[in-house]
Amino acid sequence: MKKSEILVAGSVLLKGELRKMRSPNLKNVVGVVLFSMLFAVDAQSLRAEEQDDIHPYLTEKFFVDLGVYFPSREVQFQVDGVLNAPNDDIDFETEFGLDKSDQTFSLNFGWRFGEKWELGTQYFDASNNGGGVLEEDVEWGDVVYEQGSSVSVGTDFSVLRIFFGRNFESSDERQRFGVGAGFHWIELGASIEGNAIVAGGANMFRRESVSAAAPLPNFGVWYMYSMSPKWAFKGRADWLDVDVGEIGGSLLNISIGVNYRISEHAGVGLNYNSLELDASVKKTNWRGGVNFTYEGLYADLSIYW
Repeated sequence: MKKSEILVAGSVLLKGELRKMRSPNLKNVVGVVLFSMLFAVDAQSLRAEEQDDIHPYLTEKFFVDLGVYFPSREVQFQVDGVLNAPNDDIDFETEFGLDKSDQTFSLNFGWRFGEKWELGTQYFDASNNGGGVLEEDVEWGDVVYEQGSSVSVGTDFSVLRIFFGRNFESSDERQRFGVGAGFHWIELGASIEGNAIVAGGANMFRRESVSAAAPLPNFGVWYMYSMSPKWAFKGRADWLDVDVGEIGGSLLNISIGVNYRISEHAGVGLNYNSLELDASVKKTNWRGGVNFTYEGLYADLSIYW
């Protein structure tokens, strides 16, 4: 007989004894109390054994993922001038020969509290710098960097994701899913310097830069599945389409991956991450837009406790 079946039978027996005790004496009371204590201990032991059969990503209170993100990227900025019509988007990788792939540090943290609530965070920072000789004119606001000019350029992009959600119960303890809301704090910027033609026709060395930052609210869903005590599948998706302060537009952040448990409190993971931002910017010194696409593999070391 399985342990769970023994506990069920013990529960039935205990209820039967309580019905028989119309006039309980001390001996009967002590016996029932001792039996109840043993029953509670065995039930707790059974729950612990059942949790051992589930990957700790679904059962532990805290988890941290420390890893390296290997994204391919496309970065486009648009900086409109005051005097002219809107300028074209500038593809920094194509126009200036910046690397389209790189690696950057990334951090995820999760905290489950109460019975159904969860807080999650994610952070990564990606900067790119380079330069070269322009093969065609580049318009930046009211400044034109002419074909043949030597320029230096740089882009900055960082994301802090804060997400608060509710877990929903499933008849299968190996599954966990939920929905919630949060925000992505996004900081972005770009710069270019070199010989340029400014308003009025003068040719001079000029450095131009733009930057913006804003919290963009989002909704999201997530799902986890313990395939075995060693393997877990996890996926999530965040999205928004909103105007907030200086930045407005759409964002989609997706992550799908697996985690392999190598010890009681540690594992290794491999994930596919994709983040797309298509936004307009309305600032005094920057009217235009930005389009970021980051997608690639994320390898991490996970700790759960």
